[in-house]
Amino acid sequence: LGAATGDLLWEYRARPGGDGAPRTSPMRNLAVYDDKVYIATADARLIALSARTGALAWDHQVADPKLGYSYTSGPIIVKNLIVAGITGCQRYKNDVCFISAHDARKLEPDLQIASHVDEVVFTPSEGYVDVVPLIGRLLSHAVRRGARVLSGERVTGVIREGMCVRGVTTESGARFEADMVVDCAGPATDEVARLAGVEIPIDRVPGRLIYTTPVASTLRRPIHALGVHFRPDGGGRIVLAEFGHDQVWRQSEEPWTAEQSLAAVAAHFPALAGARVEAIRFGVRPMPRDERPMVGGIPGLDGFFIVASHSGVTLGPLWGLIAAAEILDGVPDPRLAPYRPARFLS
Repeated sequence: LGAATGDLLWEYRARPGGDGAPRTSPMRNLAVYDDKVYIATADARLIALSARTGALAWDHQVADPKLGYSYTSGPIIVKNLIVAGITGCQRYKNDVCFISAHDARKLEPDLQIASHVDEVVFTPSEGYVDVVPLIGRLLSHAVRRGARVLSGERVTGVIREGMCVRGVTTESGARFEADMVVDCAGPATDEVARLAGVEIPIDRVPGRLIYTTPVASTLRRPIHALGVHFRPDGGGRIVLAEFGHDQVWRQSEEPWTAEQSLAAVAAHFPALAGARVEAIRFGVRPMPRDERPMVGGIPGLDGFFIVASHSGVTLGPLWGLIAAAEILDGVPDPRLAPYRPARFLS
C-alpha cells in the first residue's frame, strides 16, 4: 500500500515450489530491508521481492517440505543477514538443523559454548550404542535362529576348487565348507582375501578412545566440538577422542598424552575439570585405500563376498541387510556400484 494514499501498489501470492501442492499458513511477519521485501512460505522457502514493484528478485528452497520442514513466521534482518527459524527439527529424520547457541545450551546445559558462537548444528536422529552389548545381543539372536558361533578360530586357509571358494580351514585344523564365505574380518580383511588369492588394499588406521572417571553431568548426546568429540558412557563416565592425536601420532616424536586430550575436551565440557583418565583403548579401523566402503563379490571368483568399512557400527546393520539379500537372492544392489571390490582389481 502507498503510505500517502493507502492505494494498493502491488500484491504477491506465493505459488508452491517445484511440483508440490499449495500449502498455506499465516505468517506472523515479513521483513523490509533496503529495496527488498523478504517473506517465508509454508513450504520452506525464502522469497525476496522488489519493494517498489513486487517483482520477484529470488526464490530459494531452504529445506524439503516433504520431510516436515516449514516456516510459520517470517524472517528478520540482522547485520545484512537474513535470519529465519524453521520448524521440522523435532521430527525424527536423518537430517541436520542449525539451532541457536542459546537453544543448544538448553539441550545440553553442561556444555561451554563460546560467546562468539551463534549457531550450532543439531542432528536430532544422531545417537550412540554400547557396541559390546549390541554384538552380544545380535549373536544371541543368531544362535536362536540356528547359527553356530565359534570364537577363537583363526582362519588360516581358504578352500578353493578352481574359480570357486568352498570354505575355510582354521588354525586348530578344523575345516568348514559352505556355499559362501563372507570376509568381514575388519583390519584382517586383506589377509583373508589373500588366502583366497585376491589382493585388495586395506589400510589400518588406529584410533584412541579415552575413558574418564565418573563426573556429575547431565550430558545425554554425542558432542562434536572443535578438534574433539565425546559422549556419556554410563556410570557418569565420559568417553572422548581428539582428532589431532589420531592424525599425527605416527609422525610425532613428542608424546601425545591422554591428559592432553582430556584437557582439550574439558575446555568445552567443564564438568571434566576434576576428572582423571581411567582407561585408554586403541582400536584399529579397517580403511579401504580410497577411504570408501568395500562390499560385494569378486568378479570371476564364486562363493566369496567381502564387507570392509570404517563405519562398522554406523553402517554394519545396512551391510548385513544388503549382503544377505545379494547372497540369498542373487540380485545386485545398484546402490553399491561405486563400492564394489572390483574397483581395486586389474
